[in-house]
Amino acid sequence: MTREELLEDLAYARSLAEEGRQAPLLGGAHLCFWGTLNAVAFSAHWGILTGFLPFAEGAGFAVLWLGYGVIATIGAVLLRSRIRSKPGVASIGVRAERTVWIGAAMAVVAIALGSIGRMMLTGDDAAPNAIFGAAFALYGAALFATSKLSQQNWMTPFAWLSILAGGALSVFANYDWAYLVAAAASLAVLLAPGILLLRREPASIV
Repeated sequence: MTREELLEDLAYARSLAEEGRQAPLLGGAHLCFWGTLNAVAFSAHWGILTGFLPFAEGAGFAVLWLGYGVIATIGAVLLRSRIRSKPGVASIGVRAERTVWIGAAMAVVAIALGSIGRMMLTGDDAAPNAIFGAAFALYGAALFATSKLSQQNWMTPFAWLSILAGGALSVFANYDWAYLVAAAASLAVLLAPGILLLRREPASIV
Protein backbone atom coordinates (compact mmCIF):
# COMPACT_ATOMS: atom_id res chain seq x y z
CA MET A 1 0.00 0.00 0.00
CA THR A 2 1.35 3.40 -0.98
CA ARG A 3 1.54 6.42 1.32
CA GLU A 4 -1.27 8.12 -0.62
CA GLU A 5 -3.54 5.10 -0.29
CA LEU A 6 -2.83 4.89 3.42
CA LEU A 7 -3.68 8.56 3.89
CA GLU A 8 -6.90 8.09 1.93
CA ASP A 9 -7.91 5.15 4.10
CA LEU A 10 -7.10 7.09 7.25
CA ALA A 11 -9.23 9.99 6.07
CA TYR A 12 -12.01 7.59 5.22
CA ALA A 13 -11.81 5.89 8.63
CA ARG A 14 -11.91 9.29 10.32
CA SER A 15 -15.05 10.29 8.42
CA LEU A 16 -16.73 7.01 9.40
CA ALA A 17 -15.79 7.47 13.05
CA GLU A 18 -17.18 10.99 13.04
CA GLU A 19 -20.47 9.68 11.64
CA GLY A 20 -20.49 6.73 14.05
CA ARG A 21 -20.91 3.99 11.44
CA GLN A 22 -19.09 0.86 10.31
CA ALA A 23 -16.96 0.81 7.16
CA PRO A 24 -19.03 -0.77 4.38
CA LEU A 25 -17.87 -4.00 2.82
CA LEU A 26 -16.50 -4.02 -0.72
CA GLY A 27 -17.47 -7.49 -1.94
CA GLY A 28 -20.79 -6.55 -3.50
CA ALA A 29 -19.54 -6.63 -7.08
CA HIS A 30 -17.93 -10.03 -6.48
CA LEU A 31 -21.17 -11.50 -5.14
CA CYS A 32 -23.17 -10.04 -8.04
CA PHE A 33 -20.70 -11.44 -10.56
CA TRP A 34 -20.56 -14.94 -9.10
CA GLY A 35 -24.28 -15.07 -8.38
CA THR A 36 -25.12 -14.17 -11.98
CA LEU A 37 -22.43 -16.38 -13.53
CA ASN A 38 -23.40 -19.39 -11.42
CA ALA A 39 -27.10 -18.93 -12.13
CA VAL A 40 -26.48 -18.82 -15.90
CA ALA A 41 -24.11 -21.82 -15.78
CA PHE A 42 -26.42 -23.96 -13.64
CA SER A 43 -29.40 -23.12 -15.86
CA ALA A 44 -27.40 -24.00 -18.99
CA HIS A 45 -26.27 -27.27 -17.39
CA TRP A 46 -29.90 -28.14 -16.70
CA GLY A 47 -30.74 -27.26 -20.30
CA ILE A 48 -28.08 -29.63 -21.64
CA LEU A 49 -29.09 -32.42 -19.25
CA THR A 50 -32.74 -32.24 -20.26
CA GLY A 51 -32.16 -31.63 -23.98
CA PHE A 52 -33.68 -28.15 -23.74
CA LEU A 53 -30.51 -26.69 -25.26
CA PRO A 54 -29.39 -28.16 -28.61
CA PHE A 55 -25.86 -29.24 -27.62
CA ALA A 56 -24.11 -32.58 -27.98
CA GLU A 57 -24.02 -34.34 -24.61
CA GLY A 58 -20.32 -34.41 -23.73
CA ALA A 59 -19.24 -31.48 -25.88
CA GLY A 60 -21.97 -29.24 -24.49
CA PHE A 61 -20.82 -29.72 -20.90
CA ALA A 62 -17.18 -29.21 -21.87
CA VAL A 63 -17.92 -25.96 -23.71
CA LEU A 64 -20.10 -24.71 -20.87
CA TRP A 65 -17.66 -25.26 -18.04
CA LEU A 66 -14.54 -24.30 -19.98
CA GLY A 67 -16.31 -21.07 -20.89
CA TYR A 68 -17.26 -20.67 -17.23
CA GLY A 69 -13.60 -20.98 -16.24
CA VAL A 70 -12.48 -18.38 -18.77
CA ILE A 71 -15.16 -15.87 -17.79
CA ALA A 72 -14.54 -16.50 -14.08
CA THR A 73 -10.81 -15.87 -14.46
CA ILE A 74 -11.27 -12.64 -16.42
CA GLY A 75 -13.96 -11.43 -14.03
CA ALA A 76 -11.85 -12.15 -10.95
CA VAL A 77 -8.94 -10.12 -12.35
CA LEU A 78 -11.15 -7.16 -13.24
CA LEU A 79 -12.94 -7.21 -9.89
CA ARG A 80 -9.68 -7.32 -8.00
CA SER A 81 -8.42 -4.20 -9.77
CA ARG A 82 -11.75 -2.47 -9.07
CA ILE A 83 -11.46 -2.99 -5.31
CA ARG A 84 -8.01 -1.42 -5.16
CA SER A 85 -9.44 1.98 -6.04
CA LYS A 86 -12.02 1.94 -3.26
CA PRO A 87 -11.64 3.74 0.09
CA GLY A 88 -11.68 1.56 3.19
CA VAL A 89 -9.91 -1.35 1.53
CA ALA A 90 -7.63 -1.72 4.59
CA SER A 91 -10.47 -1.79 7.15
CA ILE A 92 -10.79 -4.85 9.38
CA GLY A 93 -14.18 -5.83 7.96
CA VAL A 94 -13.02 -5.64 4.35
CA ARG A 95 -9.84 -7.60 5.08
CA ALA A 96 -11.86 -10.26 6.92
CA GLU A 97 -14.35 -10.41 4.05
CA ARG A 98 -11.58 -10.88 1.50
CA THR A 99 -9.77 -13.54 3.52
CA VAL A 100 -12.89 -15.57 4.29
CA TRP A 101 -14.04 -15.62 0.67
CA ILE A 102 -10.60 -16.53 -0.64
CA GLY A 103 -10.60 -19.51 1.72
CA ALA A 104 -14.09 -20.54 0.61
CA ALA A 105 -13.13 -20.22 -3.06
CA MET A 106 -10.05 -22.40 -2.56
CA ALA A 107 -12.20 -25.04 -0.87
CA VAL A 108 -14.76 -25.00 -3.70
CA VAL A 109 -11.99 -25.36 -6.30
CA ALA A 110 -10.55 -28.34 -4.37
CA ILE A 111 -13.98 -30.01 -4.27
CA ALA A 112 -14.57 -29.34 -7.97
CA LEU A 113 -11.19 -30.72 -9.01
CA GLY A 114 -11.63 -33.77 -6.79
CA SER A 115 -15.10 -34.48 -8.16
CA ILE A 116 -13.95 -34.12 -11.75
CA GLY A 117 -10.94 -36.33 -11.02
CA ARG A 118 -13.22 -38.98 -9.57
CA MET A 119 -15.40 -38.85 -12.68
CA MET A 120 -12.37 -39.33 -14.92
CA LEU A 121 -10.89 -42.16 -12.86
CA THR A 122 -14.06 -44.11 -12.12
CA GLY A 123 -16.34 -43.15 -15.00
CA ASP A 124 -18.94 -41.87 -12.52
CA ASP A 125 -20.72 -39.18 -14.55
CA ALA A 126 -22.69 -38.10 -11.46
CA ALA A 127 -19.56 -37.26 -9.45
CA PRO A 128 -19.59 -33.51 -10.31
CA ASN A 129 -23.09 -33.26 -8.87
CA ALA A 130 -21.47 -33.23 -5.44
CA ILE A 131 -19.93 -29.84 -6.13
CA PHE A 132 -22.84 -27.44 -5.73
CA GLY A 133 -24.15 -28.78 -2.42
CA ALA A 134 -20.73 -28.36 -0.81
CA ALA A 135 -20.25 -25.02 -2.57
CA PHE A 136 -23.42 -23.51 -1.12
CA ALA A 137 -22.54 -24.76 2.35
CA LEU A 138 -19.17 -22.99 1.99
CA TYR A 139 -20.86 -19.84 0.67
CA GLY A 140 -23.05 -19.90 3.77
CA ALA A 141 -20.05 -20.27 6.05
CA ALA A 142 -18.31 -17.37 4.30
CA LEU A 143 -21.41 -15.17 4.55
CA PHE A 144 -21.84 -16.04 8.22
CA ALA A 145 -18.19 -15.31 9.09
CA THR A 146 -18.23 -12.07 7.11
CA SER A 147 -21.45 -11.00 8.80
CA LYS A 148 -20.12 -11.55 12.32
CA LEU A 149 -16.59 -10.23 11.78
CA SER A 150 -17.80 -7.04 10.08
CA GLN A 151 -20.86 -6.62 12.35
CA GLN A 152 -23.12 -6.60 9.29
CA ASN A 153 -25.78 -8.81 10.88
CA TRP A 154 -28.28 -8.30 8.04
CA MET A 155 -26.20 -10.82 6.06
CA THR A 156 -26.84 -13.66 8.52
CA PRO A 157 -30.21 -14.77 7.04
CA PHE A 158 -28.54 -15.10 3.64
CA ALA A 159 -25.89 -17.28 5.28
CA TRP A 160 -28.47 -19.63 6.77
CA LEU A 161 -30.38 -19.77 3.49
CA SER A 162 -27.19 -20.73 1.67
CA ILE A 163 -26.40 -23.44 4.21
CA LEU A 164 -29.93 -24.85 3.89
CA ALA A 165 -29.59 -24.79 0.10
CA GLY A 166 -26.30 -26.66 0.42
CA GLY A 167 -27.95 -29.38 2.50
CA ALA A 168 -30.92 -29.72 0.15
CA LEU A 169 -28.72 -29.83 -2.94
CA SER A 170 -26.59 -32.54 -1.35
CA VAL A 171 -29.69 -34.68 -0.82
CA PHE A 172 -31.10 -34.16 -4.32
CA ALA A 173 -27.81 -33.73 -6.20
CA ASN A 174 -28.52 -36.34 -8.88
CA TYR A 175 -31.88 -34.91 -9.95
CA ASP A 176 -31.85 -32.75 -13.07
CA TRP A 177 -34.04 -30.08 -11.47
CA ALA A 178 -31.47 -29.59 -8.71
CA TYR A 179 -29.51 -27.43 -11.15
CA LEU A 180 -32.46 -25.05 -11.42
CA VAL A 181 -32.64 -24.92 -7.63
CA ALA A 182 -28.92 -24.13 -7.58
CA ALA A 183 -29.46 -21.35 -10.13
CA ALA A 184 -32.23 -19.84 -8.01
CA ALA A 185 -30.12 -20.19 -4.86
CA SER A 186 -27.25 -18.36 -6.57
CA LEU A 187 -29.52 -15.40 -7.21
CA ALA A 188 -30.92 -15.52 -3.67
CA VAL A 189 -27.75 -15.89 -1.58
CA LEU A 190 -25.10 -14.27 -3.80
CA LEU A 191 -26.70 -11.77 -6.17
CA ALA A 192 -29.25 -10.40 -3.70
CA PRO A 193 -26.80 -9.55 -0.86
CA GLY A 194 -24.33 -8.39 -3.51
CA ILE A 195 -26.79 -5.78 -4.74
CA LEU A 196 -27.38 -4.61 -1.17
CA LEU A 197 -23.63 -4.34 -0.58
CA LEU A 198 -23.16 -2.35 -3.79
CA ARG A 199 -25.78 0.14 -2.66
CA ARG A 200 -23.82 0.70 0.57
CA GLU A 201 -20.42 0.81 -1.11
CA PRO A 202 -18.48 4.10 -1.05
CA ALA A 203 -17.64 5.72 -4.37
CA SER A 204 -15.08 8.11 -2.91
CA ILE A 205 -13.81 9.58 0.35
CA VAL A 206 -16.84 10.73 2.36
